[in-house]
Amino acid sequence: MTYFLWLLETTGYFLVVLGVLVFVHELGHFLAARRVGIRVLTFSLGFGKKLASFKRGDTEYCISVLPLGGYVKMAGETGEEPRTGAPDEFLSKTKWQRFQVLIMGPVMNLMLAVVLTAVVLTQVSQEAVFLTEAPVVGVVTANSPAEQAGLLAGDRVVQVAGSDIKDWRDLAMQIGTKAPGNQVEIVYERDGERRATRVETQKEEGIEGSTIGVKPDTYPLIDRTEPGGPAEKAGLQKGDVIIEIAGQTIANIYDYTYALDVLKIDQPSKVVYMRNGERRETTLTPGARK
Repeated sequence: MTYFLWLLETTGYFLVVLGVLVFVHELGHFLAARRVGIRVLTFSLGFGKKLASFKRGDTEYCISVLPLGGYVKMAGETGEEPRTGAPDEFLSKTKWQRFQVLIMGPVMNLMLAVVLTAVVLTQVSQEAVFLTEAPVVGVVTANSPAEQAGLLAGDRVVQVAGSDIKDWRDLAMQIGTKAPGNQVEIVYERDGERRATRVETQKEEGIEGSTIGVKPDTYPLIDRTEPGGPAEKAGLQKGDVIIEIAGQTIANIYDYTYALDVLKIDQPSKVVYMRNGERRETTLTPGARK
């Protein structure tokens, strides 16, 4: 039964996405045809027998039984159809005008992809704000190469292997692209004094790339909690700042995601958080993901 429901849900999502793509594609053909003065006879989502339809002007708008495509039927569209030579027929238009009608379907799909990509990047941009900030160490992971090399919270990394480091993006690139086990020279500033040390890179748990065990001091802030979910039951609220989960310091969104991934279902774990400047603790019991 669970597999059937999953299959039904997945099929539903597929049809919705496909329907949007088909609608946008056919809308491109439709609008381009109307713009150059071609009479559109039918605008259909789906093929085969018509389930529902209505007519406005010269065009019949309908939904058909097979939801795997769609079509826009124009007057005088093919040589096999009866032609009157009227100026509103497809084959009465110039090659350039016909090309515009044909190309606008794919163009509309490309425009949709650009718009959706922009929306997605805008929505997730908050998670990566620290990447453009100065690479001042917020947390040094216990027993990490950085700790063994003497790096401390508050140190500002200025160079890695001779390359200048302006922000956390530069630091992640220079360290992450090194193979684990490489010795790299780190130049950093502490109390206005420039110092240097050598640090060995190690494998980053959970993602591709290397690390030395330094993290920014940008603790994740809860945007919302699911009604009746584990976070709400633990007393967490919108605006709370997560400091620690199950003994692991949470310095950024990546720590937060990794810590949640390794929590065991139905096993209580301590969560340390800040609310209105006050440090608090609670117990979170993760449930099975839906």
